[in-house]
Amino acid sequence: AVVSTQSTGEASRPDFISEEHGVPEIDLVLSTAEAFDLWNTDDLPENINESFDSVRTNLTYPIRTLSGGGSGGFAFRVLQHVAKHLNEPIPLTVTFNKLRNKDLTEASVTIQGNEFNVAKAYGFRNIQNIIQKIKRGRCKYDYIEVMACPGGCVNGGGQIKLEDASELEAINELYASVAANDTQTEVECEGNFTTSYHAVEKATSALSSQW
Repeated sequence: AVVSTQSTGEASRPDFISEEHGVPEIDLVLSTAEAFDLWNTDDLPENINESFDSVRTNLTYPIRTLSGGGSGGFAFRVLQHVAKHLNEPIPLTVTFNKLRNKDLTEASVTIQGNEFNVAKAYGFRNIQNIIQKIKRGRCKYDYIEVMACPGGCVNGGGQIKLEDASELEAINELYASVAANDTQTEVECEGNFTTSYHAVEKATSALSSQW
């Protein structure tokens, strides 16, 4: 299951077709909202809950996440990467401070005498304000983590609809309670947490013609 409806399109890209076997690596993409709706239908076997509990309790490896929040922690990871290459002891302590609202935060870290400023901007209103600062040359940040969804990925378009903001806070706390795995090598991170993207040629058809 995924939190973003965008992942449905990503899964169909030719990048995710096995070169060896010529078949898609992903059979089906379900958002958490779709999985929730499916779970509450009458079409599932009666013992589905028991089967799910059995899979969950017999995992041979621990469930891990990355530090930096429920949206991937990109700003945090960038600072960790900089610290590593400048021979600064890691992991760093990074504290994000709220600006105008909870979806616009910033952090400043000094690494080997150099100050690095990063920000997180979630939701289109905050993104637009950041873009305007960049255009006016008034943006001080070295890196900006941008997410279209207010509240970040844990409040993505494919997520189960929440009743109020307190539920979102509870989800963030639950996500933060999972043990982080920040000890992976750069090669392991490259293979497990990064994806290569490239330009896709636009399809030419009568429907795309300019009239």
